[in-house]
Amino acid sequence: MGGQAFAHIVTDKPINIPRLSPDTYRQVAADVKSKLETLFHHVTIPRDAPEKIDFGDIDFLVEGIRDPKNNSDIWVSVKEVLGAVLFVSPHHFGIRHPSVPDAYVQVDVELSPGNGAENFEWTKFMKSDSDLLQIVGVIHRSLGITCTDKGMHVRIEEVESYNRKKSMLFLTRDPIQAMQFYGYDKAKYHQGFDSEVELFDWATNGRYFHWELYEDRDENSNDRTRLNKRPMFRRFVLEYMPSCGKGTTSRTLTENRDPDAAIPSRQEVLQEALRMFGKHEEYNAIILEHKTKGVEEALWLQINNSIPSQDAARGPILKGLKRWVTFKNGRPYITEQPIATSMKLKWSEHFPNDAIPDILAWIAENRDQIGKLEELRASEARKAGMKK
Repeated sequence: MGGQAFAHIVTDKPINIPRLSPDTYRQVAADVKSKLETLFHHVTIPRDAPEKIDFGDIDFLVEGIRDPKNNSDIWVSVKEVLGAVLFVSPHHFGIRHPSVPDAYVQVDVELSPGNGAENFEWTKFMKSDSDLLQIVGVIHRSLGITCTDKGMHVRIEEVESYNRKKSMLFLTRDPIQAMQFYGYDKAKYHQGFDSEVELFDWATNGRYFHWELYEDRDENSNDRTRLNKRPMFRRFVLEYMPSCGKGTTSRTLTENRDPDAAIPSRQEVLQEALRMFGKHEEYNAIILEHKTKGVEEALWLQINNSIPSQDAARGPILKGLKRWVTFKNGRPYITEQPIATSMKLKWSEHFPNDAIPDILAWIAENRDQIGKLEELRASEARKAGMKK
């Protein structure tokens, strides 16, 4: 939190959290690391952004609680072992500054999600070099590649349109394998970056990066938030990328990067992911579910979106469509009696995909009548229940 975790605490004297020089940072980090290693099997500081001249806090990533008795109150144990004077739940600690009187150093200790060294190494990879993995994610978004705290995934396009979570096919949580798939220079990554430009060059030298794919990406609210709150990300988007020039990749091409390579398609990236990680069986299972359940789910998402959210009868209309509409020769019509729940229709089985626009048009023409039928049915059901 950049040394701001204790800013809201009201005290007689303002809490002083001075920024740390590199020497003080290293001194305190080494001392804290040795103490945390008495509580955890794995302790590290994810690599900071290049060219950083001072530090607001020290961020530790830990994994594997040594003593099971500490599981329920691990943060109390951390506070005690660090001798922390300040504590903000769950993992912000303030210890006394080694050389400035009445001042503190903010130490953040994050417990790696999941269990085991594999999860720990992946989380360290995700958190290292400030906004690097966020940048990698943005420039590869249109190809369906996504990195989360659980690992690298490829999103299956047919499913993503209606259920992003189900579309995610897990590939790996091994940083080396992930970099290999992106086509990144692994040796350079482990060597580290001397400057932001060097880091940006590395990020844009993967085998899948193309300016056109970056330019055509769908900007979302997360991107806008990053632009406001993440200085490195902002410099990448507003300064570095425009300086690269349209139609180029980056300032420096690696040996593995062919500047004349064709722009990859999302399907080509998917097929390469299936081949490299041996995920054909998992992919086929997702596609099978999509064909048996997902098509119907996608259809109803379109129907939901076609009814204005401000329509007061929206709820009854959606319920009424399932209770009062059936099909004959691929065409919908309103029944005289409500359809029993046990006889619920699977709409996607009654007409081809290219007929969906006609179905949506029919719903628009008949939704008022359907909504009124459902409201009347529900009202009569309530009255019947009250008589009982």
